[in-house]
Amino acid sequence: MKTTLVTAPNYYALSLAGAKEHLRVDHTDDDSYISLLIGAATEKAEEYLCRKLITQTWKVFLDGWPCYDEIVLPFGQLNSITHVKYKDTDGDQTTWDSSTEYLTDTDTDPGRIVLAYGKAFPTATLYPANPIEIQFVCGYGAHTPQTITAATNATPIVATITPHGYSTGDAVYVSGGTTLTAINGLWRITSTGANTFSLTGSVGNGAYDASSATCNLVDVPVAVVQALQLMVADLYENRETLIINLTPSKLRTVESLLYPHRIWGF
Repeated sequence: MKTTLVTAPNYYALSLAGAKEHLRVDHTDDDSYISLLIGAATEKAEEYLCRKLITQTWKVFLDGWPCYDEIVLPFGQLNSITHVKYKDTDGDQTTWDSSTEYLTDTDTDPGRIVLAYGKAFPTATLYPANPIEIQFVCGYGAHTPQTITAATNATPIVATITPHGYSTGDAVYVSGGTTLTAINGLWRITSTGANTFSLTGSVGNGAYDASSATCNLVDVPVAVVQALQLMVADLYENRETLIINLTPSKLRTVESLLYPHRIWGF
């Protein structure tokens, strides 16, 4: 099974501010280095989990249709299927009809494509190499964005955010800047570009765009975020591969935090 990244996430599950808070770093000298460690820790965690954390778009290529009535997709937390296409022996590509031929199961984790009742996979003779292309969106996050009422000048915005699967939290912040007034609940809101706010909460991530007044929530398990913090701290404190005259005892805390969220079979 070949996979190709189509659209990468524009931020990590662990923000720079969250990592620095855990490291007790109050200066900016190491910001670039810590950001690099966040990326490395994220890659390692995703490899272990067989998941992608922040919502992103991928393509998977298959050499043939399965002999059963479903296709299980990698990376977990399936949000949606963009398309399913297949090539015949002449290289002509056909889009498989999603409205009548198959169902998208986002409730099962990992998600899957399931044949609709009475349907079968296409019978065309397939192209010799990677004939079946499935593009899909995966990653933790709410399925629909939450609308936030905009404000002017320094008037605080009070946003009631309903996360997918968690209790409601209230985030209060100032329009036109990045100053956090107060925050309750479970969410950290991170910057994704121009006209955005960077807020720090306790768990999770989202992106608030002041121009569109929309908050896209990201429901990353707190244990995974904590594991990322520990991994970054380990890399930050131990910058060499050799320890001399020491016999360290490794705590399996990171594995213990990640293990319940691991996908098996990929």
